[in-house]
Amino acid sequence: MRNKIIFKKNYNNNIITWEELLINFSNSVVNNKLVIVTNPGFFISHNAEEIEKIKPIMNDLKVNTAHLYINIATSIKGLGKHKDNVDVYFLQCQGTTKWIIEEKEIYILNMGDLLFIPKNVWHEVIPLTPRAGISMSKE
Repeated sequence: MRNKIIFKKNYNNNIITWEELLINFSNSVVNNKLVIVTNPGFFISHNAEEIEKIKPIMNDLKVNTAHLYINIATSIKGLGKHKDNVDVYFLQCQGTTKWIIEEKEIYILNMGDLLFIPKNVWHEVIPLTPRAGISMSKE
């Protein structure tokens, strides 16, 4: 894929609503899909590709998996500093997050913004407001 950070402000104006995101999360729970709760107020669902508004985005990016991340408590940082073993696109659906890349670059993502993070790049996501976003990859 690519090997550098790419930030696209206002990549998507067809914003996925809180209702659509929470229905997807609820469906994950009801249907025994993979759901992760690492801290109180931080949730991950592994079937965001079922959200209708994400399907054209996934087609555009040529990806086939999508995970939903929700923070309702801004004091919880989620996964902390980490790196992924795949290239990841991240679409900010609701709220605002601060991304710190390799401890030197900072990006502020608002609704509709897209960030591409190559695999094995250290990053940390800090919720500035209650937020929801979808990470997408080929794997």
